[in-house]
Amino acid sequence: MMPLCQDRKIAVVPWSPLAGGRCTRPWGVQTERSKIDDVSPMVWTTPEQDKKVVDALEEVSKKNGNSMAQNALAWMLSKPYVTAPIVGSTSPKHLEEAVKALDIKLSDEEIKALEAPYVPHIKTGAF
Repeated sequence: MMPLCQDRKIAVVPWSPLAGGRCTRPWGVQTERSKIDDVSPMVWTTPEQDKKVVDALEEVSKKNGNSMAQNALAWMLSKPYVTAPIVGSTSPKHLEEAVKALDIKLSDEEIKALEAPYVPHIKTGAF
């Protein structure tokens, strides 16, 4: 879908660019919010695939010193068809961190490392 959007110059507004918080912390780390989240299990239904992507994000983040959330958003913003993400911040700190992603320029190697484990998902869930 994204190559088509880029080719046809169709703007994309990503919903949940941080995958319900999964791209903000190492795989398996839970937060108070994730413990009570009833929606995400219906949407994010491929943990084996997703863990590989989150692990790659964690590795890139350790190397370049940015947070996982910042690198995830910087990757998304590196795509010319993305016009604006829908970032669901739950605190001012999260919003400030997201804004910092605007100043991050990932290297080609970092982008390749983040994209390498990704496998397109089949639409699932209630949406």
